Amino acid sequence: MGPFSGRRLPSIAKESLTMSKTNIILTGFMGTGKTTVGKNLAKKLNYAFVDTDHLIEERIGMSIAEYFKQEGEDAFRQQEALLARELADREGHVISTGGRFMLDPGNAATLSKTGRVFCLVATPDEILQRVSQDDHVRPLLQVANPLENIVELLQQRKEGYGQFPQFVTSAKDPEAVASDLASFNTGDQDMRLAISSPGTLYEFIVGGGLLPFVSQLAGIDGQIAVITDSTVAPLYAQSCGAVDIKIIIPPGRQHKTLATAQSIFEQLLEKGFDRSGTIIALGGTVISELAGFVAATYMRGVDCVQCPTSLLAMADTSIGGKTGIDVAQSKNLIGAFRQPKAVIADVATLASLTPKAFSSGMAEIIKHSLLADSDLLERIESGGWKSADGFQQPALAEMQSLVARSIQVKINIIQEDPFDEGRRIFLNLGHTFANAIEQQSGYTISHGEAVAMGLVAAAHLSYRLDFCPGKVLERVESVLQSVNLPTRIPVELEPTALISAMSSDKKKKAGKLRYVLLKNIGEVFVTDQVPEAAVLETLHQLRG
Repeated sequence: MGPFSGRRLPSIAKESLTMSKTNIILTGFMGTGKTTVGKNLAKKLNYAFVDTDHLIEERIGMSIAEYFKQEGEDAFRQQEALLARELADREGHVISTGGRFMLDPGNAATLSKTGRVFCLVATPDEILQRVSQDDHVRPLLQVANPLENIVELLQQRKEGYGQFPQFVTSAKDPEAVASDLASFNTGDQDMRLAISSPGTLYEFIVGGGLLPFVSQLAGIDGQIAVITDSTVAPLYAQSCGAVDIKIIIPPGRQHKTLATAQSIFEQLLEKGFDRSGTIIALGGTVISELAGFVAATYMRGVDCVQCPTSLLAMADTSIGGKTGIDVAQSKNLIGAFRQPKAVIADVATLASLTPKAFSSGMAEIIKHSLLADSDLLERIESGGWKSADGFQQPALAEMQSLVARSIQVKINIIQEDPFDEGRRIFLNLGHTFANAIEQQSGYTISHGEAVAMGLVAAAHLSYRLDFCPGKVLERVESVLQSVNLPTRIPVELEPTALISAMSSDKKKKAGKLRYVLLKNIGEVFVTDQVPEAAVLETLHQLRG
């Protein structure tokens, strides 16, 4: 259980999260790997394996296609409903379901009572390739353009599949997918970290498959409004359970503006959202900061639950209470402090990240390891998840631990300095450079990539000014390269332009830029006594 004495999870959430023999139900479109992954998963967990289509065929004594012709679809759906009720009474099963089995609300509700549901997803091209090699007759593909049919059916079922946590199987080995899923069935999965700040106490909860239990985990009572973007919404908006209001904005930092915030305010007012309600911020860093700002200012403040779906948001923006929007001059110049009611970090959502987005998030985790956790740095350096041909995303159990260790560093700092008046500036390591790099690139460089460049720049500057030994600089560059992050600044970014952009940094004090620099791993300090010439030389050296 969590660190709050006397506070317990509602019984439904505890049962769903900690049953030692909880069934695992796999849903998804045909060709996404449910049977292959399911068999691997059952073997790893020493569970029984059931394929609902195969079991129904055994019981009716004919193929499903034949049964459809003789008895009709309604009769087949009744067979599925009977089987759902039967399987719900079993324990320790991996259940691979037919493509529409879990789209039936009754079946989904029945099996969800004693099991966790995961949706496997793949690209239309890969689905077609897989089913074309299958011995089964696929009536849905007996058309002139099967790929077009797949795309259309996926679109029709998008909302139904979207209510469950999603695991991408495209270009992935079924055994690797099964290993990730197996990590969710080892007892008390969620890690709970307490965060205290003046007048509030909340939890950062990190685990797998948590989104369906957000309202119970966060203790939400009243209206719920989900704010998300059009990239995240199809994947996870339905996973948050029943919500009263869903507001979807276009993706991208260019929409983190006052105009977008005003549009959200107007939608909330139009739909009668009041001060007793809770906003769920579902998405990456842009949604985290924008929805947090809306919650901090709407009717002078409403509760906000952060549900980050990117590694960058989990490791950085979702905690600490900093909210903001961008203006032309710089990022996050308009904002407010508003601590969330809770942070629910469902690491299952990381499976849908691109390799580039995942590496981008690792920049903040590495930053935290440089600040205060040398053991975490060593864990990243040892990289047991790395393959012979390069970096791979860690298994989700490992990812859960990395996120928890990283975020503990940030928690320790923000609890000492909740309003950014002192030690919290350490979290700005690399960011004075990074923010300027982002701005000068026209935000074509991601925040995580810019942070990686900024960390290298801070290390080089520290070494140039004789604050840290060369081995620290080498170590910083090496660990960033190991997770496919850049360690050089693009040549098209002029050093003089970067310095000019840095002059608008929010950390300036009495007109002077303050730099967070390194003495050693876990030993940083702040100074405004840095010659501009040294900064310029560092930036010139790092172009390439």
